[in-house]
Order: sequence, then structure tokens, then C-alpha cells
Amino acid sequence: MKLRHVIVKNFRSLKNIDLPIDDNTILIGENNSGKTALLEALRIALSWGQRGSRYQFKEYDYHMNKKNDDPSTCDGIHLELWFKEDFDNEWPASLLADLDSIIQTDPVSGLNFIGFRVTSSFDENLNEITEWNFLNLDRDPIKNIELNRFRKYVRLFYLSSLRDSKYEFSPSSKFWGSMLKDIKISKSDKESLIEELSKLNESILDGDPRLKEIAERLNKSVEIMGSIGDEKTSIRALPLKPWDLLSKSELVIKPRDNEIDFPINLHGQGVQSLSILFLFQAYIDIFLKPTFEDETEAILALEEPESHLHPQATRSIAKNLYNLDSQTLISTHSPYFIQEIPFEDIRMFRRTGPSSKVLYLKRSFIAKIPQSQKLDNYCQSKLHYEYEPSNSTLTLKEKMTDDEYKSLIKEYLKDDTTCKRILKLKNESKFHITDNDLAKLDTFAKRIRGEILFARGWLLCEGQSDYLIIRYFADLIKEQLDIKGITIIDFQNNGSPNAFVSLANNFEIPWLMICDSDEAGNNYKKKVKNLGYSETETDDLVKQLPGDGNDLEKFLLENGFLDYYLEIIDENGKTLEKNETDEGFEDEVLKILRGNKIQYAIQLIEKLEKSDADETIVPKFFSDNIKLMSERTVNNE
Repeated sequence: MKLRHVIVKNFRSLKNIDLPIDDNTILIGENNSGKTALLEALRIALSWGQRGSRYQFKEYDYHMNKKNDDPSTCDGIHLELWFKEDFDNEWPASLLADLDSIIQTDPVSGLNFIGFRVTSSFDENLNEITEWNFLNLDRDPIKNIELNRFRKYVRLFYLSSLRDSKYEFSPSSKFWGSMLKDIKISKSDKESLIEELSKLNESILDGDPRLKEIAERLNKSVEIMGSIGDEKTSIRALPLKPWDLLSKSELVIKPRDNEIDFPINLHGQGVQSLSILFLFQAYIDIFLKPTFEDETEAILALEEPESHLHPQATRSIAKNLYNLDSQTLISTHSPYFIQEIPFEDIRMFRRTGPSSKVLYLKRSFIAKIPQSQKLDNYCQSKLHYEYEPSNSTLTLKEKMTDDEYKSLIKEYLKDDTTCKRILKLKNESKFHITDNDLAKLDTFAKRIRGEILFARGWLLCEGQSDYLIIRYFADLIKEQLDIKGITIIDFQNNGSPNAFVSLANNFEIPWLMICDSDEAGNNYKKKVKNLGYSETETDDLVKQLPGDGNDLEKFLLENGFLDYYLEIIDENGKTLEKNETDEGFEDEVLKILRGNKIQYAIQLIEKLEKSDADETIVPKFFSDNIKLMSERTVNNE
């Protein structure tokens, strides 16, 4: 029974979020953007009313953003969790029978679901007032059952980012300590162990006669106290009871090419963090799952599993977590971790003022449209359209073209409400990313430059030489792109520009494109415009080099960099046949530069650095657009 949908309102920074949950859901975003708040909300909801639970709503859990706000003046907290079948008859008969009174059936899909809601408001006299209810399809409360019956089938386990190996591997820890206490030894084995431990203790004490002398001296304390009976002081070199011995157990690891076992707390932070993660898994799989019902679903909520790990280990732990026999919700700040994650599983948290929003890639779009025979016929002829007459839902799985829009709206010209819904459907789908483009983005955006998903803004350029020059110019004009969270992306060999633009729009990342004014640059601009932008919007977002037919090298030659290039060409042992005043001289220079764009870009930067170049050498076109990108990024926060 898997969690498939979550709605959170007025919990910390989560003013109003509504997001789908997959088998593996990865939460990314800047610090303090709401990832931990979501995991905490789930933990509170699924532990509410549980005996011994210490989790309850605190004053600062209520969404407050104004100076005079307090819990009693704020809207109440609203947590809604939906558990759904993925296919017919997924839930076994035993579960259906046990939870019959709260299981609802979708009349359209025939799939079963359970809705669960926890609400909390704050009253000055009564303090916190919390209610929980199971829900029907219309989200209205239905007859409740004991929460413990429901919780038999849903168990959430949470591991925060603050992990201390000294505590986690101590007798008092929830995982290690609980496992040690649960170890069962038969009575006969226990008696045998006690006897062997006593013998071993005596052998240790006999190893040095001074130990017995020390014990005799210490025994005087008993004599002075005037004790009656057989009380006697002795030295215990090791625990004599199996349970006492187990409580002092510790994890040791033998380093590579070393014959000594070292305690876990003497290893690096990465090894310690990784050991705690696997301890967490072992606790659930070995000690808890055998106590579950067969149908129980374990939900693992993990924060930053990549802590202190090197890139290869981070990728490895990502694969490991994806292969667990549990549903997972994982927050991460690591581009290496998300290299192994499908785009569809990523949920991006973005803070806008006092509230957070959650963004993700939608693979389909829906609208409520009245049924008609023409609509039915149209959907049958278009494989990326589906229509469900029982609830009047039109589903679109690709971008809606202008021709498709005209065909659909023609049937409903007299129905203003439906026309608006069709237009909204078209606008929502215009940034749909095709499977082919998604595959290309998957290679670049995650496996090569996963950090772009953590950026606040994207400055798109054509190739690697453009990337190098733009980054250098930004440094010269004191625009610190990394501090502002701006990433430069050279899209030419890593996917189509419109795919990056669509991805940026899906995740609401501000962007600006700088490209050549040659034929290729014109095509890039056209592709962006075809996403549905107006001429004015396209001109505002896509900045082509001034002049007709200009590429980067030609533009730089014409804007003060000719002498630098001539020096570099000479240093490289190249000989020019034409003089500077000859016709065709520029073409000859450009032919050399274009023959190895990246090398000459690097050499130009090195020469400028040696000459102590400053911001005055940066062409106005680049200076203006780099600053424009910075402004848009800051204004988007």
C-alpha cells in the first residue's frame, strides 16, 4: 500500500503544496526551501496518536510570516495523504477485509484508495486542537477506524541529516541499541557463555599478580563499612553476563591493507555516515519487517544520504537506495546523487518569499471537457489524447500544436468556459519535453552537469568556447555568477536549446540565451519561439550577437581583440599569407581560429590575464546581458 499523493497546507514554509509521490521520490532545492518540512509533516501525520509518540505540532509549525502572527491567528495546518493502487487487484484480500470501512473505490479507474487527513488549529484557551479523519473520493470525512489498524500497513522511518556515529552505535540508540536488546540466546547457551566468560575473566586476572593485590587493597573499603556476610571486592576484566557484554558491542572496520580493526568512530565521517545508513536499513529489514503484516509498506524518509561521501560512493549509495524493497523519500544536495535519478522522480523545492513551492516534470496534462462525438473521434485518431467520458476528463500526453488547438476549440466556440480550459491545457503543455529530448538532457544535465538543477538561473550559450569567454568576462565585470547561483550551460553538443528552455520553465528557473547571429543562431532562436513565445518575448530571452552572420570569433575580432589573436597565432607558429590591409585578411584569421575554437579561447583568456585586462575590455553586448541575467535571477527570488 504505497503513498501516491500528498497535500500540505500551512505547515512551516509549506503554505500550499500538492505533489505526486513515486516509488522513489527525490527532493532537491536550496537550504531552507522546505524539504525537511515535508518529511517532518509526513512523520507527524503517520505517527499521530501513536502510543509513545513524541511528535506533535509546535507553535512554529504553523505558517507565519508577519510580525504580529502567532498560531492562534494563523490558518490551521492541513496534511492530506493518499494511498492508491497502481493496478487492478494490487491490494490483497486480507488488507481489503481489514480496512474495508475506509477503503474507497474510484468509479472510473476501479482502483482502490485510502485518504487520510490530519488538521490542527490553535485556540488561545484550548491550545492545540488536532483532528484526524479518513476521507472519501470527495475528500469528505468518513467513519473512522482505530489508527493502529491502518498503521499496521504503513510504517514510516525517518533518518535526519544530523547523524552521530557515537550515539547511533551506542546502547541507547533507537537502531543499534534496540537490535542488541532484541538478540535472543537460548538458556543452555547462556549458561555456557557465563561459565566461559568467568574462566576468561580469571585468566586475565591471573596474567598479572598485581591485579589480585589491588583487589585485596580495595576490599578494605568493605571491611571499614562493617559489611556483614560474604561481600567481597573483586575486579571484573570483562562483562560476565551475555546481555551486559552485548551492550558494549561496537562496530569495527579493518582499513585496506591493515591488520588492525578500528572502532567506527575512529574512521572518517564518510564511513561513519554510510555505516549509519546501512544500520538503518538493517534495523528495518532484519528486525522490523519480520513483525510486519505481509502487506505492510515501509516508507523510508532520508535526509542527505550523501553526507561526507566522495562522488563514486555517492552514486553507489543512490543505486543502493533505489533498489530497496521499500518506498523512499530522499532529500539531497548532491549533483552526483541525482545522476542516477530519472527526471520524473525529482521534486524541486523553491522558496518564494515566506512560502515554498514544489516543481516537477509533468508527463501528462488534463482538463474537464464536455463529451461530444467529434471529441471522441478526435481522440481515437490522436494517440497522445485520451478521453474518459465518465468524468469528462481529457488527457494530453504531448505538446498541443496550434492546429490541434484550432481543431479542438472549433467544437466549443459557444462555450466560453470550455474554450478557456482548452487554452489553459495548450499553455500548460507547451513546455512538455519529448522522451528523446529527455534522454539527451538526462545525459548532460545529470551525468555531466548535475549541478544545473541546483542553480538559481541559467545562462545558455552555444559551445565550449562561448562558455569559457562568457565566464571570464563575468569575472572581469565583477559579476560573481557562482555566488548568485547562475550556471552557464553550453547546449550545442548536449541537447537542443528548446529542451533546456522547456526544462528551465518546468522548474521555473530564469534563463537567458546568448547565441550567434549566423544561420545556426537563427535556427536556435526559431526553436525557442516555436515553444509558444511571442516575437517580443523571444527577443527578450534570446540575445544574438550584433550584426548579421556573426559568430563569437568574428565578433571578438571586430571588437578590440584582433591584436591579441594575431600574437597568439604567431606564438602558435602559424603564418598568415595576407597583410592586415589585404582583402580576405579577416577570413584567413577566422579560418585559423575556427579550426580550434576552444584552444584559442583558452589562449586568449591567458593572454588577457597576463596583460592585467579589466572590465573596460569587455564588449558592451556581453556586459549588458551578463548583468541582465543577474538581475533576472535576483528578481526571481
